[in-house]
Amino acid sequence: MKGQIQQVFIYILTIVIVGIILLIGYRSIIGLTEKSCQVERTTFETNLESFILKYTSYGSLHKETMSAPCSYSQICFVDAEAISKKETLINAPKIIGNSVKEGIEQNVFLVKKDFVEPITFMTEIEVENNFFVCINNTNGKFYIKFEGLGKTTAISGVN
Repeated sequence: MKGQIQQVFIYILTIVIVGIILLIGYRSIIGLTEKSCQVERTTFETNLESFILKYTSYGSLHKETMSAPCSYSQICFVDAEAISKKETLINAPKIIGNSVKEGIEQNVFLVKKDFVEPITFMTEIEVENNFFVCINNTNGKFYIKFEGLGKTTAISGVN
């Protein structure tokens, strides 16, 4: 009888220890994926800013393929002038439209379903159609066209 009680205690202790190890492992994996996503987003933002600044030369036309960070479904650009004038954006995602209407200085947004994340503000961005353009993620990539206008860069999607 005494041996059976010890054996049950050992089984319970084993289950508790295995459970703790699994919980710690799960938390570590989740932490790594979140940090990986942050690194992807920061790298994406840095590359995008460098393309916008690099391609301002008048008449230059460049098409870039950029990996979509953290499986975002769209990237949206708002003309910097629209923000200064607090334009009303027709057909823009509601959060982006409200941001512009309030005059908040953010003009590049990443969209994932109903979640919109502002990533930067650059005065060098120009967008012609309704002061904003959203480019869809196609097979994990954003295909973006940069057209130099002198001091600014016009941004559109690649057809």
